[in-house]
Amino acid sequence: MTEVCLVSGAKQFSIVVLAGGQSRRMGRDKAALFWKDGDILGSLITRLLPLSDDVLVVSNTVRTIGELARQVADIIPGKGPLSGIHAGLIYARHDLVFVTACDVPFLVPELVPELVHAVGLADGSVVVYKEQIEPLFACYRKGCAAVIEQLLAEEQYRITDLLAQINWVAVRQLDDLDECCFMNINTRNDYEKAKAILAKGR
Repeated sequence: MTEVCLVSGAKQFSIVVLAGGQSRRMGRDKAALFWKDGDILGSLITRLLPLSDDVLVVSNTVRTIGELARQVADIIPGKGPLSGIHAGLIYARHDLVFVTACDVPFLVPELVPELVHAVGLADGSVVVYKEQIEPLFACYRKGCAAVIEQLLAEEQYRITDLLAQINWVAVRQLDDLDECCFMNINTRNDYEKAKAILAKGR
């Protein structure tokens, strides 16, 4: 792992949104949570579509996502987020692939091209926000799919297992951002907190 500074630069890349989690802590489908004038997944896709000509949603549940995004399913199902990342990398049209979860309502789209640019010659780039690694706010090369296949065959299912096997750069120059930019909605309390933040216009 190395560290980089953010530098603007235009590169073609795909975007993968993981929307296949079982939402055990939430108790309901997180992707379908009401948000603004639609659901949380649709809101995220709307903000990501201007960034790339290849936006994919990975989910084993049929989603209503419009014609501008594609939906794909896990190729190796039932293995958690790594399964979703694997499918996204396999189906992506570009070598560089930005990966995020569907439950990040305050994602800042402007950060995505910067993160893609940060990869350089490495296998990926990952945000490290206030010393917390954010492996689902990251960019990975398609070649990482082969590494994931090996990990899943060895019953290693954590994204940190992937990071231990690849050369990735840490993007750390984001600590001044509001913490809600990297907020995940995992529980009902998280959802209520996010709605309160939205109401305040943050």
